[in-house]
Amino acid sequence: MGESNGQAGVVDYYTDVVLPALAERLDAAFPEFGWRRDTRGWVATNEETTHRVLGVRAERVVAHGPAPRGFLVHGADPVLWTAYLNGGQIPRGADFVRTVETLAERAGVDTAPLERPQPKDRKAAVLEFFFGLAQRSLACESGAPARNYLESRGLPGQSSLEWGLGVVPSNTAEELVRAGFAAQEIERSGLIADRRWSGRICGAWRSERGTIRTLWARTVDEGAEQDAKYLYLRGAPRAGLPPYGLSDVVDLPLNKRRDLVLVEGLLDVHHLRARGVANVAALGGTGAESATFERLAQLGFERVTLCLDRDGPGRVAAARAVDRAVRAAASPTLLVLDPKHLAPAKDPDAFVRERGVDSWLQLLGKGECAIGWRARELLVGITPQSLSLSRRDALGRAGAWLGSLPARHALEQEDAVREVAERCGYSPAAVERAFRARFWAPPDSQRERSRTPEAPALEP
Repeated sequence: MGESNGQAGVVDYYTDVVLPALAERLDAAFPEFGWRRDTRGWVATNEETTHRVLGVRAERVVAHGPAPRGFLVHGADPVLWTAYLNGGQIPRGADFVRTVETLAERAGVDTAPLERPQPKDRKAAVLEFFFGLAQRSLACESGAPARNYLESRGLPGQSSLEWGLGVVPSNTAEELVRAGFAAQEIERSGLIADRRWSGRICGAWRSERGTIRTLWARTVDEGAEQDAKYLYLRGAPRAGLPPYGLSDVVDLPLNKRRDLVLVEGLLDVHHLRARGVANVAALGGTGAESATFERLAQLGFERVTLCLDRDGPGRVAAARAVDRAVRAAASPTLLVLDPKHLAPAKDPDAFVRERGVDSWLQLLGKGECAIGWRARELLVGITPQSLSLSRRDALGRAGAWLGSLPARHALEQEDAVREVAERCGYSPAAVERAFRARFWAPPDSQRERSRTPEAPALEP
């Protein structure tokens, strides 16, 4: 096969072409389930299949969302379509390609893109040339204000070309025309759609395979309004992209990338890397979806530590990331570095600038089980001395969330029950009995909820 047979090409074809088509004809693609449409997607109706294959009632098997990657059995783990067709195991390499081809045939879409080379991605070529130009501009005299700003943020005084950043030149259009790109290609790239980009620091957001998918640009004016500090390339959505900087981590030797640290800020990545910390990537305000953690597991990451900003939005983002991770079909072990440990700094960037990289590496040792951390977040403000009604309400929130976890988290769940019991001043045995009676009763003995709930979002 040609270029499109690379893993990235197959993944893009599967995500952008196969899954949307599959969502439109799931009843024909997997007739054994007897799928019928509901308000959120599809629900199974064939009792014989669901009992034989999954051991559950048909109504408990759903495929919800605009382009679901698989089906969900309420009270159990999600099942990817690729794993379903591969005997329950997530396929990789050539097995993944064959499984995607089978799904494409079931979805009724053309499988030829898996066999023939695809034309060169001209937009990616425009973006790549532009970013090289931006990096050279940062090293020139015109890039002095941006360099001064980055040095004031604590980036070591090394060659600016090693920072992995650029500055947007004022003559972007002229340089692209001089490089041979057509006016229509330049227009479609989105690079000249916003005049505010000129003079801003910029970075390239790449796919796992290193292809630039979008760009960001940050002002060097600290007095700018918060919502105007960062601009993103028009027409290039960030949804579905891997964490910022992940492609560089994927290129590391396997023994150096088993652990991944996910931070919030884009510049945090560059600051930490300039200090020699390589295994770091950023959410960049996009949040983390279940598919993010599934992909990290496929790429061989064994442990992920969330280290988000020490503010309200940072805690909310961490809590939501944990909610997504525990519902992923597969995920690395997830830890959370409680933002309080960054104090008095607000973010990893400031922490490393003020205390150095050795303190940062020691700080990572304070990461704690994400499930226990999330359960305790639902008890904020509760102590054994709190009113009994407040303690029981808090336990109800924690119990409902812990009771919704897939079976693979049973050990973490047990540890969390012990921790929330102690926080509320009850014995772990009593709390576990109450949780089992109220939240963990066998699914067939109570009315099934329409979906597995997430814990209440924290207020910033």
